[in-house]
Parts: sequence; structure tokens; C-alpha cells
Amino acid sequence: MSDPDPLELAADLRPQSFGTGAVDRILQPVIEPLWPGLRVVAAARAGTAVFVAEGEVVEGHGPVARALADAIERSADGVILDGYLTKQVVSDEAVIYTGYEDQIPSVGKAIVQSMTGVRRNRTEEAAKRLEEDMAARTFGDDDLVNFVAIDLLWLDGEWLLEVPLLERKRLLEAVLPAERLVRPGPYVLPPIQTWIGSWRAQGFSGVSFKAANSRYRPGQRADEWATTAMPRR
Repeated sequence: MSDPDPLELAADLRPQSFGTGAVDRILQPVIEPLWPGLRVVAAARAGTAVFVAEGEVVEGHGPVARALADAIERSADGVILDGYLTKQVVSDEAVIYTGYEDQIPSVGKAIVQSMTGVRRNRTEEAAKRLEEDMAARTFGDDDLVNFVAIDLLWLDGEWLLEVPLLERKRLLEAVLPAERLVRPGPYVLPPIQTWIGSWRAQGFSGVSFKAANSRYRPGQRADEWATTAMPRR
């Protein structure tokens, strides 16, 4: 009996979606910048990789697919990943914010400020976010597109859906090295004050909070996952 083909398995998967709860209710959160772009399930094995969105293979990203296949071939027989095709480029030199600590609010204060603010026009903000989301999901011929993996769902014939998120993250880092076109997404554990300035400076507009012990349920909404706007200050 032949081993299962990750490319075939990925065709039937949908990413787990975020819940609608408050981020400060997430216990022991793993915190990440919220990537702009097209969320996909990616599958790779020796010499081949595909990206699937809403059950359809995403065409037109040959260089990124080849880069993912090459990276995985050096460390695994096959993988299925959750991630983003994105035009967002992260500078390796801008990972840590080096400003003064007293210029950055506490995590709780930052979240409150990001959601309340002063004299905010929420209708205009919602329209702007929709416009930005559409632009981020549209790729032109001259755009440099990267694949950023945020979760590892299947590895060398084994499903990892019942493995706690933080452990899946650590396995992902071991399997997928950071390269020019493909990389694992950055994540941190609290406190996050020293990261907010860096992520904001790099153009991120949102933050995700996920429970470190959360499991992965493809196609379902996760009450233990939530997002919020990037704190302003």
C-alpha cells in the first residue's frame, strides 16, 4: 500500500477560521502579526508543491511552489501547511523593536487603544480594510509573492491536528527553513510590547492571538483564536 499523497489530501482541506471573541480572553496566547494576502492550504513533497484556496488549486505561482518543494525535500518526505501567499516582505533586520519601553503601552492598554481610539470613523475604517484586503489578495505579474507558513498540519504521513499549537509551531520551524520566497511566520509569547513597534513599522495592520494548547479543526471556527487591529501606540 502506497503512502498517502499530501497533494491529494490538501484538496479537501479548508483552513481553521478565527473566532469572534476578545483577544484578552485567549489563555496562554501565541501571538502573530496578521498576514495580508490569500490564505491557502499548501502541500509539498519531493519536487512538487501546490497551493489550494477554497478547494481550488491556485495557479500562477511557480517560483514560490518550486521554492517550497525544494525546501521541504531537504527535511521531510511530505507536508501540509496552513499559510498565506502574500506580497508582504518582512525585513530580517526589523524583527525586534528597539525603541524606548515607556513609549509602548502594556498589552492590555494596547488592545483597548486599538479598539476604541479617539474620533475614529468606523465606517471609513471598515471600507479601508476591505479595500486593503482585496488589494492584498490580488497579485500582478510584477509582484514579488512569498509563502508564509503559520501552521503544520501533516508531516511524513502523520496528521498533527491533535498536537498542541505551540508544538506544531516548533515542528514547523524545524521542517521549513526561512528562505527568500518561503518561510515560517514569526510568533511570540507574552509580553509583546517590544514587538508591536516592529510589526507596525513593517506594515502589519492586525494581530492574531491563538491559545498555545489549541488543536486544529479544518474548516471550523476556533473559539480559541481571535484577531484585533494592530495597536496604534
